Amino acid sequence: MTPEEDLAIARNAIFSNTFKTTLDAGKIATSVMARAVTNHTIGQVAANAGFHAVMVDMEHSVVGLETAAGVFASTLSAGLTPLVRVPPDSGAEWISRSLDGGALGVIVPHVNTAAEARAAVKYAKFSPLGERSISGGLPIFGLKNVPQVAASQVANENTLVICMIETQKAVDNVDEILAVEGVDMLHVGTNDLADSLGITGDLANERIFAMYTRISDAAARASAKNKNGRKIYIGMGGLQGRPEVIHRLVNEDKNKLIRWISTADFPMYAQALEDCATMMNKMLN
Repeated sequence: MTPEEDLAIARNAIFSNTFKTTLDAGKIATSVMARAVTNHTIGQVAANAGFHAVMVDMEHSVVGLETAAGVFASTLSAGLTPLVRVPPDSGAEWISRSLDGGALGVIVPHVNTAAEARAAVKYAKFSPLGERSISGGLPIFGLKNVPQVAASQVANENTLVICMIETQKAVDNVDEILAVEGVDMLHVGTNDLADSLGITGDLANERIFAMYTRISDAAARASAKNKNGRKIYIGMGGLQGRPEVIHRLVNEDKNKLIRWISTADFPMYAQALEDCATMMNKMLN
């Protein structure tokens, strides 16, 4: 077969990264962070609810790779994009293996420097962008036998490397972080960023909006340098209970790059259970 035919096989086999295509279409993308419920049902439940992606959180949970792989599989089958937030300072043992398990994007926490961004790309992308070890039978290709050179290229095209910006130092270095080839997106950890700024919990502080503006402007500069016209989008974390902050961030972003809203599952389940218990208790009184 020709290289073009091999690429066609790989592109026909891979699960669509609907999270990425939603952003590329200029729309808002949403994800739910799976931490409280991490079994095979969450992918379909999230799809029924209207989310675009499921993020398995392995930074602030005890979820292991085998459990995460089950969530990835259910998410792919439901037509959503499986993402994973790996533990801090992760290498191949978390990044590469999570992607081998079926994730289509890896979120790396506490990226403060270009060197840390390069390390993330090293383990998440195949050659020539990185040094991810080759493995056959990848879930993102439906476990099909795909020509290896084409599989590596298509996996690189569809696998997102997302660096978390969570400190003043990271914001100061954001241009250098975005200059690393293979970094696809940024995700702002708003709670940790506020803590770094000495305004813990004050998520509507003007300094938070100023930080997001700096990050968005840097992403716009980096996007302008991309020869393929690819935009670098920005996610908002920790703001699910602050719709007024989300609304302002999105609407005041002149670059239109703040386009991803992430929400944790714990608050939603807790509120739903509280509402249900309140209703049932009223019925019995």
